[in-house]
Amino acid sequence: SSSSSSSSSCALFLEGNQLTGTMPDSICSRSSNFEAIGGDAAQCRNSCCTCVGYDCETFDPDENPFPVYLTSPQLETILETIKDFQESESYLPDSSVLDDPTSYQAKAAVATANIMAGNDAVDDKHILNFYVLACLYHATKNSDTYWITATNWLVSSDYCSWYGITCYNNNNNDNNDNSTSLDDCTVDDANVTSLFVTSLEDTDDRVVGICLPSNELIGMVPPEMGLLGGYLALLSVDNNYELLADEPYDWFGSLTGLKQLFAGSTSWNANGIPTALNALTALEYFDVAYTFWSEGPIRGEAFAGLDNLKYIDIGDNLYHWMGDQDSTLPEELITLPGLTTLIMDNVRFLDPTTATQYNLTLDFMERMDSIATAWFDQTRLEGSLPSPLPLSLKSFSILGCGLWGNLEELRTGEARLTEAWLNGNQLTGTVPANLGNRMDCSLEKPCVLNLEGNQLDGPMPTGLCNKYFGNNVPNAGKFRSLGGDAEQCSSDSCCTCVEFECGFFDPPFPNFPPPPTPAPAPVGGGGGLCFSGATLVETKDRGLLRMDQLQLGDLVLTDAETYEPIYSFGHYDINAVNKAEFLQISTEQSLGSLELTPNHFVFKEGNQAVPASSLSVGDKVVMASGDSDAIVSIRTVTRKGVFAPYTYSGTIITNGIKSSSFATVQDNARYVTLGTNGIQVPITYHQLGLIFESPHRLYCRLLWLVVGRTTTTTTTTESYNNEGMSVWVEQPLQWYEWLIMQQSLVVSGTLLLLVVGLWCVVNVFEMMMLWHPAGLVAWVVLVIVACRRRNCCSKRAT
Repeated sequence: SSSSSSSSSCALFLEGNQLTGTMPDSICSRSSNFEAIGGDAAQCRNSCCTCVGYDCETFDPDENPFPVYLTSPQLETILETIKDFQESESYLPDSSVLDDPTSYQAKAAVATANIMAGNDAVDDKHILNFYVLACLYHATKNSDTYWITATNWLVSSDYCSWYGITCYNNNNNDNNDNSTSLDDCTVDDANVTSLFVTSLEDTDDRVVGICLPSNELIGMVPPEMGLLGGYLALLSVDNNYELLADEPYDWFGSLTGLKQLFAGSTSWNANGIPTALNALTALEYFDVAYTFWSEGPIRGEAFAGLDNLKYIDIGDNLYHWMGDQDSTLPEELITLPGLTTLIMDNVRFLDPTTATQYNLTLDFMERMDSIATAWFDQTRLEGSLPSPLPLSLKSFSILGCGLWGNLEELRTGEARLTEAWLNGNQLTGTVPANLGNRMDCSLEKPCVLNLEGNQLDGPMPTGLCNKYFGNNVPNAGKFRSLGGDAEQCSSDSCCTCVEFECGFFDPPFPNFPPPPTPAPAPVGGGGGLCFSGATLVETKDRGLLRMDQLQLGDLVLTDAETYEPIYSFGHYDINAVNKAEFLQISTEQSLGSLELTPNHFVFKEGNQAVPASSLSVGDKVVMASGDSDAIVSIRTVTRKGVFAPYTYSGTIITNGIKSSSFATVQDNARYVTLGTNGIQVPITYHQLGLIFESPHRLYCRLLWLVVGRTTTTTTTTESYNNEGMSVWVEQPLQWYEWLIMQQSLVVSGTLLLLVVGLWCVVNVFEMMMLWHPAGLVAWVVLVIVACRRRNCCSKRAT
């Protein structure tokens, strides 16, 4: 306590020490008696100091910095050990940096030596862990800045008791009341020490978790962090807005045990998502949202080999468009085997050379087999809802993204969502009547469905309201939020909020350009003649498969109980350059949605093969059971990849619907039409396809009869042109297209009759071989005998 009076004044300068805590009240209550009160940032935060650090001008940061002192006989040994650390990794500056007293390394070395000296547990392991943390402290805190909380940092030699630090097998983790809860830094309630790779040696007192979010760290993350090696499992420094890190991130390569990296809302800098990320081979959770990992591409190489990755948040950033991306994300990211959460909200894609903005499509989602949460809020998208939605998807958010189309995918798809924020888009049509049956709601996980800010018609369906709401009150808490526009949410509806009351938008709702007019299917690549790769087919030996997973020789369902081999593909182009336009057809009983090109044949009620383009909602199509089911939805989608499997009968069950292997080559035409005047011939294109395929089919039957049906024998007989069309189809198709356009009906009709007649003979031979082999043998014998008798008669006459 000072005894100074108003007639005299005191001065107290404490800066340049290692004191903790603020100036005490015993000084500040008498501050009027002090001419000057000086200290470091820790003492002068919200206190009565008149100057802080070098502002007191007793020392100069360049010419006369605060001195450092060595106070223990162990110091030299400790400092030599630290020099060895600095020389141990190529990404670190060499030990000469310790000669600069202003460097954070020198300050960290002195603190390590002074505080660790005399400690019983002074060995290389404890020195290393203390030194790395001291580097982090001094690199992100100096006399002009401060951390919000730094309890025990550089005060206690037990670094495991410092705020935000967890060590392996150290009792102070639980006894330290000042330490933050590291479980708050993790996701899925994972305990940090449970993440640790226990197969490593000498694990006790190793730093396994650093949890310092929202703590006003200012400065550069030191590369010395890499010295913690494979022991560090968690690094959480998010929401420290002035915390820097920069390429090349070579120190990532040493953190082979790091499972959770949270650096969102910092100033970490990189040219997009850097390739160095793939050095974190154990990584499971990754967040760099709202950082300077921006203004560059999302590199596929960055995610190569990160098979443990479950959680990615790269939102609130601007990325450069890769020229070969084609409105999608890198394949290495899409196909991560364990990815359950992808957050890409408020993302923009830009061509760096033209400044053109590109919009992402969500077609890639159908290949994300494990995704459970996908959020794209405020990211400009194009196209319709992805179809099919992944079966694993539970939480889906496209708030304010600009997608168009309708909600049929939510009704007909196999995914059962718990949360769907679809508000602020351009969705049209009505809310499907059975949507309530497609939501996965429970007391433990009440549902969310927000539809406001679209262009939907009609009220919320009665089925939805009755299932989850009684008297317009959420039924047992199974719906957390149900929002829509005024048309869906009249006074007697079950909506919990209407339009802007839902709180997601301030007036007005986003205004997007109108959806583009769909382009016609491109020429080549199978447009007009095929199924999409997403079409589902039941196989005898391998179960339910996508069309792009089928192989020659697979036995596929062709009616209720019959399986036939795929003997050929009329088209097989899994890597099509161009996109083709497909009709997506759904019935109440279909397995998801059948996707096929408009000219492909489907069997309508009465077992009539008709072009898909001739169908309308309400028409009935033949199902696998032989019964008919009404179409409830038809819409247009674009896909890459085209497939047309051929079976002996020319039929195949696709998504539970009976389809043909064949298509018309004249738009919307069921029957063959000749000449420019359009003279119709009483032969359907399904029948013509069966006839024209007779020689090919017969060849494959004979080959398999002799060699056996194996993948090897089938692939050796099959080849395709650059557009994926079978050579067995290409030449006959070109000849036929020439034939039907001949003006002379005499020429075209005669040629067609001759070819069909010849092929019918082959077809009869094929059928006899398959169903009546004994009759075929007898017929062949009769022909041979007749020929021989004729030859004999000729010789006698001669």
